[in-house]
Amino acid sequence: MESNTIDTTKQTRQQKNEKISKFAQVLSQLRKERGISQKKASGDLGISQALLSHYEKGIRECGLDFVIKCSEYYGVTTDYLLGVSENRNGVDMNFMSDGDSTDVSSVQTLVQASNMIMKMVAGAKDEGASKYIYDYYTLCIYRGALTMAKAGILPKEMFKIDFTLGRELASAAIAVEDARFVFIEDKSRTGTDLSEKTALHSIIEQAEELILNSFYLE
Repeated sequence: MESNTIDTTKQTRQQKNEKISKFAQVLSQLRKERGISQKKASGDLGISQALLSHYEKGIRECGLDFVIKCSEYYGVTTDYLLGVSENRNGVDMNFMSDGDSTDVSSVQTLVQASNMIMKMVAGAKDEGASKYIYDYYTLCIYRGALTMAKAGILPKEMFKIDFTLGRELASAAIAVEDARFVFIEDKSRTGTDLSEKTALHSIIEQAEELILNSFYLE
């Protein structure tokens, strides 16, 4: 009985050490991906550089509050930080299907394409890229929600701005975001190889077909 208790204790301690090691590895990786020093990261996170160094080396275990703070600081989920999930933004690509369909009419394809963009942005060193994607998607969702409210699908009480004015302002804001991102784009081309057809390819093809069929004038 005593031997089993010892074995269980050792196993529990080993699992705990593995979790601390994984957190330390991810924490260090995220900081390096962003291209910032321990001094800046520790200052932003409100701890000493020495303590952050201990966390990144797995020498010390941090509390839950610090994990949450790091999650918000680096724009990833706490599950990703703790090594529970490999997905940085929490989008589960298996929630609809186990397949890898790139059918242009599938909502799953849209989710996959969005997830690809989010992963690319999450790995970008330029903080401006992350903010651009967040602002751009927020505006697009808002503009789409306005249309749904006008069609009676969403309650009109959700919006404070008039439908027409809100849509025009959202469209203008999206155009401004596009113009701002040009500067980021020109400075941070990664040369990502997407030679094989992916969900993102399918969405791009569908969008271009929609534009050409609906709006192109000869």
